[in-house]
Amino acid sequence: MTSKNNSLQILYFLFRPHRKLLGIYFVSLLVFSLLDVLRVFLIYPLINYGLNINQNSTLIDRIYQSVSFGNLHPFLVYAIVLSIISIIIAGVEVSVSYLGSKTFATVRDTTDRSVFNKLKNRPYEYFASHKQGDILYIGQQAVEQTGLAVFNVVGFLQNILFCLFYLSFIFILSFKISTLMLILGAIYVFFMKNIIFSRIYKHSLVLNRFARAKSVIYNEFISGIKTIFITDSIDFWAGNYNKAVYNIRRSYVFAMILQRLPGAANNLLIFQIIALGAAGLYYITDGHFLPYIGIFGTLLLALYRTIPALNACQSQFGTIVQQLPAIEAVYNFLQENNSESIYLNNVPKKEFRFQNSIIFKNAFFRYNDTQKYTIKNLSFTIKKSTKTAIVGNSGAGKTTIANLLALLYQPTSGEIIIDETNLNEFKHSDYLKRLGYLGQETFIYHDSIKENIRFGLDCNDDEIIEAAKLADAHEFIMSTSEGYETIIGDQGIKLSGGQRQRIAIARIILRKPEILLLDEATSSLDNIAEQRVMESIDRISKDMTVITIAHRLSTVKNADVIYVLREGEIVESGKHDELLELKGEYYNLYNKAPIFSSSSPDLSTKVIC
Repeated sequence: MTSKNNSLQILYFLFRPHRKLLGIYFVSLLVFSLLDVLRVFLIYPLINYGLNINQNSTLIDRIYQSVSFGNLHPFLVYAIVLSIISIIIAGVEVSVSYLGSKTFATVRDTTDRSVFNKLKNRPYEYFASHKQGDILYIGQQAVEQTGLAVFNVVGFLQNILFCLFYLSFIFILSFKISTLMLILGAIYVFFMKNIIFSRIYKHSLVLNRFARAKSVIYNEFISGIKTIFITDSIDFWAGNYNKAVYNIRRSYVFAMILQRLPGAANNLLIFQIIALGAAGLYYITDGHFLPYIGIFGTLLLALYRTIPALNACQSQFGTIVQQLPAIEAVYNFLQENNSESIYLNNVPKKEFRFQNSIIFKNAFFRYNDTQKYTIKNLSFTIKKSTKTAIVGNSGAGKTTIANLLALLYQPTSGEIIIDETNLNEFKHSDYLKRLGYLGQETFIYHDSIKENIRFGLDCNDDEIIEAAKLADAHEFIMSTSEGYETIIGDQGIKLSGGQRQRIAIARIILRKPEILLLDEATSSLDNIAEQRVMESIDRISKDMTVITIAHRLSTVKNADVIYVLREGEIVESGKHDELLELKGEYYNLYNKAPIFSSSSPDLSTKVIC
């Protein structure tokens, strides 16, 4: 089980931003607990005066004997005071409930926002190197469990104070019974901590691991549903999912049984104390227990009020222990060092300016989990307002260059320079606003076509329609059931690949970029769709600097310069015809690659199978 200090540190971390609110809530709990004990305290004189029992020489008797009410009968006075105190307690209880709910909701809200803020500030590399299911677990299930744990901590505070005040009151009523309770309680706490709660934590760790596994499987099933359907692999994924759910169920059974044990033990312990106390009172007084009925009845009422609070404490503590793995996951996530993204935060804030060229200078890059460089000592120039193409076999380093230009990664060494300024010295958000990116896969989310084109940009409907027309998307949009208001499903499942790409082009048009980066933008399209997309790109990119990463050479033949990559290095550069004349790497790529563009009949004759 996690150390007590570590658990307290985590809870303090969650509550620290709200110390003032927690302090007010704690004070209100003190007042409420004191008033509730006072209410039971007033029962004792009502029993004594009601039964006309002579008071004894106990501490509680001396307290009542010191109070005088003149000609008023004490029984009536205590009855009136009890009524007034009960009314006050009702109001205080409502206030305590409100403050407790507000404390829980505020801490829960802050935790949820903190996790998402931490997540959104992560570099792309973080998402690329972690399972989506694990990230979803942290942001959803673990945060939810943390919120429930906060709720239980708030309830635990209330009930533990309640128990402490009532146990103090019982100590005043009977020192012997209180001593017996303390001895049995110490044995009980030792047993619970070292046997029950350690096992609850152990099973909760297992439960946490299986919950993560289920989240990963669920996410992968949804993300890959098309391939899973086509390959008839549903039963395989169902088997994996059912296995994870079975493991969760088994862990839940053990955890819930263990969580119930403290409550059962509480009831056994308390009622045994009552039974033994009653039997002891009978034998000590030799059957003449009536003079002690007031104090014994008050003791029973105090225990009656204590038992539910004590049971709630045990249940809430057990639940908190069960939720500790999720809380630790959230805490560790929030405490993780953002060293991966330090380059995003500690750069001078320069406004982006692009007048002449983008230069890769001696750039190297490798992923953190590998020793192999994907690009090596790369140096080349992209001039403003030109069309530059980068081609090569799979694994040559083309996508790495696109990722570096899109700021998804930083060079391991070397630099990217724009007009004699290192790219990292510009304000990154300013640079990205000037960059239009069109990749092989277009992100479409579950909303209308209009909102998918807008994509969070502040623009009106007329601008969206104009962008769609320029992207050659207006016609197919108007043919849908609701036009621009048509909901197109998660990942644009209702659209063809070419339609998704044209929506992406409309997005780009709205942002009016200076640089257009095409990363295998047409590789998944048929020749007709490819032609329409390329025509749209040609229309919008006349005044842009276009950088095309391509495997299909039909899309780059009109480039001003083509850089040919092999194993992360540039081996050739020049125009299409110049490179063919060299009969080198580009010539070999060109002759072995299937050319799909129907607008390039001169290329189709070159295909060699």
